[in-house]
Amino acid sequence: MRVRLVRMALVLITLCAWATSLAQADERTDLGYFILRDDTGTVITMTGRELDPGDHYIASDNRLFEVVETEGDTVRVRYLETIELPQVTAELLGAEVGKSEENQGVVGIYHTHNAESYVPSSGTESKDDGRGDILQVGKALASAMEEMGITVYWTDNSHIPHDGQAYVRSRRTAAELLQKNPDTLIDVHRDATPPEVYETEVEGRPATKVRLVVGRQNQNRWANLEYAKRIKAVADEMYPDLVEGIFDARGNYNQDLGPKTILLEFGAHTTSLEQAQTAAEYFAKVIPAAAGLTAATKGAADQQIGGGAARALLWMLVAVAVVVVAFLLISRGKIGSLGGFFRREAGLGGRDDEDDQR
Repeated sequence: MRVRLVRMALVLITLCAWATSLAQADERTDLGYFILRDDTGTVITMTGRELDPGDHYIASDNRLFEVVETEGDTVRVRYLETIELPQVTAELLGAEVGKSEENQGVVGIYHTHNAESYVPSSGTESKDDGRGDILQVGKALASAMEEMGITVYWTDNSHIPHDGQAYVRSRRTAAELLQKNPDTLIDVHRDATPPEVYETEVEGRPATKVRLVVGRQNQNRWANLEYAKRIKAVADEMYPDLVEGIFDARGNYNQDLGPKTILLEFGAHTTSLEQAQTAAEYFAKVIPAAAGLTAATKGAADQQIGGGAARALLWMLVAVAVVVVAFLLISRGKIGSLGGFFRREAGLGGRDDEDDQR
């Protein structure tokens, strides 16, 4: 009975993860965008991502907003507070730009929407063959970190088409990368907005800003949100104006797979590939300190992200408790039709039931 209970719990957890991976926030396919405005009508930012009431956005100046409603192309948001980012020490910032050290850490990089491209560079926002410009951005990010002595596993696996099932398909790629035991897992994208939202300069070089996205529908939400804040804190100290902001929005984005999984948007379809690649080169210097990939940064990173991880663990324990209760109800015939389904999924047949009765 105990073995069967565990098997059933695993099946239910897997199905729950699969179901939440389907519940991603939709993205506009008409090359339009949403404008986030506060109660005074002031524009906070723009995005091609559909947002739901209750979603949050941390702006570049660390003001926290909550989505109230969407009317047409306008998303009305309410100011909540100005948050404090994790503290970043001089030692932390100095560690990531040093020469290669041993045990620099492992990073996994993939692309759920591998067809995404940049119109100024390629003349199209998406490539039908799946070999979008975004792959070159991911490769630039990987190469820059490899030069710092970090082990990077970058994959150009295709997950086309760009539809609601893309994250289900990319989940297998993410799971394959997890077998490499990465310290952080990064899904590289681009947004869809007017160019001025993302255009910036870093050390006098034209570049794009980077937006971080955290899914709020998984057990690792709090840990990944703390990780995103830490990334922004490091970036703000090293390269002001490199990070546009952080979305804490509806979706899973396969971030239930770990406490340091993040989605990064490099520019929009209206910015250039060259600008995005430049941003990737600089962002590669931010990741080591934020993720704790070196001996000098690991302790601080783990301590700050640990609070979010604790909340993630609590969420998981609650989820498992719900699963166990559901199984008990099913096994006792309280939820008959559903019981038959899960018995089949778990490989439980009538013979086992008869054996138990004996």
